[in-house]
Amino acid sequence: MTAVDPFVIRQAEIRASRLVACSGFTRDDWEDLRQDLLLDYLERLPLFDSRRGEPRGFMFGVVRHRAAQLAAEQRRRLQVLADNGGSSHPHVAADHDLRLDVAAVVARLPEHLRVTAELLSERTPREVAHLTGKSRSRVYQMIGEIREAFKEAGIGPGVFHKCGGAR
Repeated sequence: MTAVDPFVIRQAEIRASRLVACSGFTRDDWEDLRQDLLLDYLERLPLFDSRRGEPRGFMFGVVRHRAAQLAAEQRRRLQVLADNGGSSHPHVAADHDLRLDVAAVVARLPEHLRVTAELLSERTPREVAHLTGKSRSRVYQMIGEIREAFKEAGIGPGVFHKCGGAR
């Protein structure tokens, strides 16, 4: 077995800490989260293609993606508990978690998609096309890529609807 790059271990530790701080996991979950992130990375490492990117970029993408999945799963677990426990404000917590998840997904987007997503949060696709000089069809292609990133993170239209957002 080969040694794992200390940089990868550190990134898994950082993500595990963020999950504990922001996604409803406890400190007791930290080591399990760290191991889950590292294991997912090691399982996906054989899929790395150096012609498509840098090793650290691959590592960041894998670790961030798994962390987003874990956060989404935890959010769903907490929502079920809140719904079954009769909490008086389950949607407030879900809305907060959703905002964190959305921010995490947007932060992971490539720069051109991140800029587009941020513009779309306040403008129409037509306005974004005009501001960026891109065709509307290209803006809609980028919207599709952004939607795919949200889908991969477990955030879809049903989640937005439950929290009072647009369907």
